[in-house]
Amino acid sequence: MFDDPQTRGPTATSADAADSARALVQALGSRLDGTVRRLLAGVSQAALLDVPTHQNVGDSAIHLGTLALLRRAGVRICYACSIDTYSRETLARQLGDGAILLSGGGSLGDLWPLHQQLRERVLADFPHVPVIQLPQSLHFRDAAALARARTAFAAHRKLTVLLRDHRSLAGARAQFDAPSEMCPDLAFALGPLARTVAPRTRVAWLARQDREAAPHADAGGYATFDWALSRRSPISRAERLGYSFVSAHPSIGPHAHGPLMRLGVAASRQRVKSGCEMLEAGHTVITDRLHGHILSLLLGIPHVVLDNSYGKVRSFYETWTRDAPIVQWAETAADAVRAVEQWSS
Repeated sequence: MFDDPQTRGPTATSADAADSARALVQALGSRLDGTVRRLLAGVSQAALLDVPTHQNVGDSAIHLGTLALLRRAGVRICYACSIDTYSRETLARQLGDGAILLSGGGSLGDLWPLHQQLRERVLADFPHVPVIQLPQSLHFRDAAALARARTAFAAHRKLTVLLRDHRSLAGARAQFDAPSEMCPDLAFALGPLARTVAPRTRVAWLARQDREAAPHADAGGYATFDWALSRRSPISRAERLGYSFVSAHPSIGPHAHGPLMRLGVAASRQRVKSGCEMLEAGHTVITDRLHGHILSLLLGIPHVVLDNSYGKVRSFYETWTRDAPIVQWAETAADAVRAVEQWSS
């Protein structure tokens, strides 16, 4: 059962709640680190596919967490590509005896089909190379798409799939033959984050405005925003142009790898910094974005969490974060408004 957002509030002092949230972040980071590093034992280099070049802050947080974890594990990235710049020839030339890592996130399914298509193409192109699907949420709506994924996964005997919530793990084990296990989201590899912006408003309400948005009709007069709609920064535009140029001129790909990776890191850092500042603007946060929840937790910001369109956020909350004293669950927008106003009163 979920707690009633109208009656539940923080049960500890503010300092105790912050300490408890920080301890949870560190514990999840340790579990994440241990799981991925165990799977990478003996691996000195890896390819990282589906690097984000879009404005979704959560995917950039995952990317930075992935790089931090690989750095701690002593694994060098020998090849990286965005969703539309994958080259089988370049990857084969660069990989050597390395492993292939498919970026984590919420695209294991048919809601964001281009990511799934890349995943299945890579599995077909490299059937004998160890592949690790980094922590994902699983959601298929179409039986034909699920059947294609099942076939692609079954044909690859060196695939390991990491899922970031109980619901996704159960679905993966029911549908796929590939080994699968539970693992927290890769953003937890960043560890606790320091707030750098003073709050300017009572509530920062981060609300999805895409195909994962759930109908939360009543915002109680509060303004809402979605970070995926923010204007692309100059460095993000340069990153996207760089990957597009390499895609159009594959012969220069190996020489451009290092500069592109550095540019991508800078762009991801800028996006995550911008997203954190949006959340920090509020004394409290309301969000139906999973990484609005995760980054608020990393920042130590009290927040109320709503679900997305298919239960991803709820399952993650149930799996990992429901006991965090700075987090409350709400079934509806009206419940979220009541909860945050009681909490901040």
